[in-house]
Amino acid sequence: MKYDVSIIGSGPAGYVCAIRLSQLGKKVVLIEEKEIGGTCLNRGCIPTKALIHLSTLFKSIKDGEKIGINVSGLSIDFNKAKNWVNQIVLKLRSNLEYLLKSYKIDIIKGKAIINEKNELVVNNEKIESDCIVIASGSEPSFIPSIIPDHNKIITSDDIFSISDIPNDLIIIGGGVIGIEMATIFSYLGSNVTIIEIMDQILPGFPRDVIIPIERNLKKSGVNIKLKVKTEKCEYDENKVKVKLENGEVFNGDYVLIAIGRRPNTKNFSNIKVDEKGFIKVNNKMEVNSGIYAIGDVIGPPLLAHKAMEEGYYSAEIIAGIRETMPKLNIPCVVYSDPEIAIIGEKEGDIIGKFPFISCGRAWTIDKTEGFLKIIGDKNGKVIGAQIVGANASEIISEISLAISSSLKIEDICHTVHPHPTLSEVVLEASRASLRKSVHYKSLY
Repeated sequence: MKYDVSIIGSGPAGYVCAIRLSQLGKKVVLIEEKEIGGTCLNRGCIPTKALIHLSTLFKSIKDGEKIGINVSGLSIDFNKAKNWVNQIVLKLRSNLEYLLKSYKIDIIKGKAIINEKNELVVNNEKIESDCIVIASGSEPSFIPSIIPDHNKIITSDDIFSISDIPNDLIIIGGGVIGIEMATIFSYLGSNVTIIEIMDQILPGFPRDVIIPIERNLKKSGVNIKLKVKTEKCEYDENKVKVKLENGEVFNGDYVLIAIGRRPNTKNFSNIKVDEKGFIKVNNKMEVNSGIYAIGDVIGPPLLAHKAMEEGYYSAEIIAGIRETMPKLNIPCVVYSDPEIAIIGEKEGDIIGKFPFISCGRAWTIDKTEGFLKIIGDKNGKVIGAQIVGANASEIISEISLAISSSLKIEDICHTVHPHPTLSEVVLEASRASLRKSVHYKSLY
């Protein structure tokens, strides 16, 4: 069959692109080798955040004694918890499949190979289209000397299939995935060790943002080993022995390799990639004439919301109603405890900082750790923000809107925020940057 557009991959980039193209009158086929929804829905964002909710709820109940909640005999039924997570994934996948079908998007299950410029081969069948969009996403990276066996030496794709809460979990990699998994399992009662080759967890993040996360992890019993390389893993009876280059040895029920992700480009031998395997595109998201690429497969940041926006705007480019990809202001979020959210520039001419401990709402939910720092240029325009604190992932969107709309810090200062709310930290940090905060004496 002939289509206007063939899309390889049904993750956030692929399915958003498909729906937007259909809205614009294009006949679309979506090709998926695994499950509809990609890694994010099935093995990433959604199940991880469900487990984070479960684990933080469990910890909050355990810690409830200090606010008058007396609990005894509290425990986790891990099989029931996993079933709850699986039901969320199944429900959302079913909803997405229904949505795609409602837009008359054809779905083909199988591996897609680009045969020629306008031709794909899937399940030995040829599919012709005017355009091809590669949205094949990414997969977990691993250390060449430590190959996952998907049993005891696992990746983030495997973690949702483990049979029980491990007594001892070793995580190789202290990046976003490693920190989120350390939070989940330490709160559920595991003894967690993080091994990170760099000199801090969450490499690349500002140090003052990391401090509350590091403090909370250590408070939960997480052992953090920095500036050390993992040499090898080997089985020792029912445990996995991890040996570090400095001679230290750790034993775990599972070893989670969480050192990042790499692009899924192995099926596209005729598509040029860079030294890390990412596909290079121009400002129209084109690889070359008639072939486009979007999402994780084109490079960092490997974020679902970035992939969605690329899917949306590339569809408009293909349909001819947009010329080039717009500049995206992309928030980066870590669902740690407390959460981290960062957007835009890290330094500027104007800086305002407001701590959550000075926010009334933070006290009412017993979440007073962290701060919000807002950053402006010499003209007072909002150019960035860093948040570490409760609900940072939700609060950051106000800053994102301000940056995208070229608003000034003064505009936020004149925006009424309901009281008591956590969003007041945005208002107060903005006023602090102009020496106007009445709830905190700014150090800037």
